[in-house]
Amino acid sequence: MTRYFKILFEIFKLSMTPPSIIYPIPLFAVVLYSLSNCRNPILLLIAIAFTFISQAGMNLWNHVNDVEEDIIAGKVNVLTKNPELKPFVAVLSFLLYSTAFLILILFSKDKRALIACILVFAATWLYSDRILIGRFFRRLKDHYLTEVVTYVIAAPTFTLATWSIYEELCLKAFAVAIIMSFFALSGTFLKDLKDASGDEKAGLKTLAVVFSPLSLLLTSVLMLWLYYTSIILSTLLEIIPLNSALAVLPSILLVYSTYAFLSEREVSFKVLKPIKLMIFSSVSSLAFLAIANLLPLL
Repeated sequence: MTRYFKILFEIFKLSMTPPSIIYPIPLFAVVLYSLSNCRNPILLLIAIAFTFISQAGMNLWNHVNDVEEDIIAGKVNVLTKNPELKPFVAVLSFLLYSTAFLILILFSKDKRALIACILVFAATWLYSDRILIGRFFRRLKDHYLTEVVTYVIAAPTFTLATWSIYEELCLKAFAVAIIMSFFALSGTFLKDLKDASGDEKAGLKTLAVVFSPLSLLLTSVLMLWLYYTSIILSTLLEIIPLNSALAVLPSILLVYSTYAFLSEREVSFKVLKPIKLMIFSSVSSLAFLAIANLLPLL
């Protein structure tokens, strides 16, 4: 019995890998809550449950389909140590996807958001899948073009689906979806860097394999500048509250990181600090965005 509980706990930890502002940190749901007109804490908890369950399903499905690559790369997790658990975790992932969709059916205030949810779930499923449809066609994450397209589809649709728990879709919802998409795309161009050697051994053409680390860093920085620009424009156009402009303050750190990256011809240990500052800038900006729009309630 103890062994089974240990395995379940390891699967639970795997569902949080990699950690993000969606899960296990509920910053994403809180930011959307702060920008909406909803001030019902119960709906905030429901939105957090939706995002947590969705992301857990996506993460587990990704890990189930990456077992072979993870073994080649020397990664150690509950699935690489116990490959026989793949069917169980695959079914669990499907149940998590289904539960999240059921939550949205029950609590969405705009049924158009169900279409957005279907799109994001289909995109993320096909992104990782090599068990079902992926047996016959190249999965989306194996090539950088379809990899980027997946995130271009998933980021705004997931934002709109979550927003619908708070209120109906509106101009503000679409503006926030654009803001969050630029934020998500910034991470997209960095996430594969640590897996570059493993992806290359597996014959994949991911972003980290095809493009140089420096070009990916610069593209990531560009996405963050577009993120900050979209906040400024949405504020000036009075689509989101004026308080939201406070979220631009951390961009000062991004100025330093941008200069550091442009000064380098290749990635070295010198860029570690600028990368950390860039990440801190983006995450702290979201925190500022939430706090600035929740402060009037205090």
